Amino acid sequence: MTLVKELESVESSKLRGRAARAILDVLAGLPEAAQSARWGLSEAARRTPVALALAVLSALVLALTPAAQVQAVAWLIRDAETFSTAAVPLVLLILLVGTGQVLATVDMFTRQRAGIRLQRTLQDSLVHSLARMSPEDMADSSVSADVQVGRDSLQDLGRLPWSVISSLASLVTFVALFVSVWFIAPRAAIVIVLSLLPSVVLFSWAQTRQTKAFGAVGGHLRRTTYLIEQLAQQRSGTEIATFGSGGRLARQITQSQRRADQLLDRLLAQLIHGFLGGGVVGAALLGIALSMIVFSGAGGAGIAAGVLGVLAGIEATRGAGFAIGEVLSATPRVKIFRRVTSSADRPVDAAIVGRVESLEARNVSVRYPGAKAPSLESATIAVRRGEAIALVGANGAGKTTLVRALLGIVATAGGEVLLDGRLASDLALSARLAHFGLMTQEFGRYELSIRDAVTLGTPDGVEVTEEDIWRALAVARMDKFVRNLDEGLDTQIGEQFGGIGLSGGQWQRIALARIAVRGAGVWILDEPTSAVDAEAERDIFQELLQSRRDRITIVVSHRAWTLRGMDRIYVIDNARIVQCGTYEDLVTREGRFRELFSDQ
Repeated sequence: MTLVKELESVESSKLRGRAARAILDVLAGLPEAAQSARWGLSEAARRTPVALALAVLSALVLALTPAAQVQAVAWLIRDAETFSTAAVPLVLLILLVGTGQVLATVDMFTRQRAGIRLQRTLQDSLVHSLARMSPEDMADSSVSADVQVGRDSLQDLGRLPWSVISSLASLVTFVALFVSVWFIAPRAAIVIVLSLLPSVVLFSWAQTRQTKAFGAVGGHLRRTTYLIEQLAQQRSGTEIATFGSGGRLARQITQSQRRADQLLDRLLAQLIHGFLGGGVVGAALLGIALSMIVFSGAGGAGIAAGVLGVLAGIEATRGAGFAIGEVLSATPRVKIFRRVTSSADRPVDAAIVGRVESLEARNVSVRYPGAKAPSLESATIAVRRGEAIALVGANGAGKTTLVRALLGIVATAGGEVLLDGRLASDLALSARLAHFGLMTQEFGRYELSIRDAVTLGTPDGVEVTEEDIWRALAVARMDKFVRNLDEGLDTQIGEQFGGIGLSGGQWQRIALARIAVRGAGVWILDEPTSAVDAEAERDIFQELLQSRRDRITIVVSHRAWTLRGMDRIYVIDNARIVQCGTYEDLVTREGRFRELFSDQ
């Protein structure tokens, strides 16, 4: 018996500990939850004011309905001796029950519609904030993580105002029922309050626990979804089927899903234990409250009305627990969403600069945070309009860092960049970038119409004519292909949305056309023809070199023959420029250039 008592004492201690932690978790989150609630209501008032007003009105009516039903039941039972005396309370009760059912259903669908509208407007806000972000922000991993959370939270944020209204309405219900039962059995009303509190706390705690757990679970599920997409998508699925390696991905999918399931199972086990303990306490207190009502001497009418009040209170506070839990769990997401939508600085409108006479980098150095050595050290280059230069070097030598320093999307540790003799750092970033057209090896494959995919190279508000698009496609040697398509420029590309499939080289030509239609004074092309065949590569480079008189051209390339027509080649090694000269100069003397291209 002693062992049994010790085990019971330990279990009781665990239950008390869980209850205390649950209460502390809820209380700790209340201040920030209040701020999130205010934000949610203000967003709803600004974006969907009519829906908010209707929701508040219906919530208030529904909140007072249970207490009114208690009074109607008590009235009906007291005056049920004759039809005439019972008619009024009976009709009132029928109206209350009917109104509650109809209004609850209408309220549910109204909130769903309003939630969808609010979600859409929040999405618009997020999208426009993303459109205003600078390249540095987009490259920041912490910003990227916030953006992902913001995207994933849109549905929850769309429900937030209605959860706040439900929480407040449940509080009104709670107070009204307490008052109704107080006139029947005052002490029972107090015990009812105590008996319903565990339900509110537990549901709130459960919601916050689920939110915390779903962060880790969501990571595994996103990976599972990604892996499944690789098997299911035509391009990647065909490659994997060719390799015969689908089983490897299938095993990874199973492992990732199993990790998510294990986390969910652990969470559900915790919730079961928590609700078992809370349920026992709540049931015991409810039993005491019901006993007090039965033996209060209130008569049949009082007993019936009091029992109805207890049952209605249970349902009302259960909804309150869920609603409060949703508000608490939405709080960190609100903070992140507001951070994303408020931190994006609207770029200064800057027209594309189509004529740049000179570009210089003087002793530019770059050291990335946490790096032991500089990624670029004392780099100096100079190029004038009409010239084409090349940057060459092994992977990791510093070519991309130099390009990023020229663009201004990486902080420099020393030196300066000049555009037409003016310090580039004196320009706003958007004005600085307006001088450049950049094509990287990781160019986007935008599955849009050809027209839309090409005009993405120009900023908002810039009118692009069909002649401009055809001229750009000609530079990329893509015009003949497009003219042979039935829908021409309006042809959908990419198979994901039923468009035509393109080869890697054709996608690369579309990307090059984006730079051509942009028409900036400086073109920076990182391996612009790596995916095209030799004949097309020769044609494209011939076009680039022939038309270079109108711009500054900077090419990053690993192919020796593409460098022959360059005015100068800068050889970068271990973060430094170690050689500079024409192709003929560099290939005839010892140095890093010959080491890099000896096999070509």
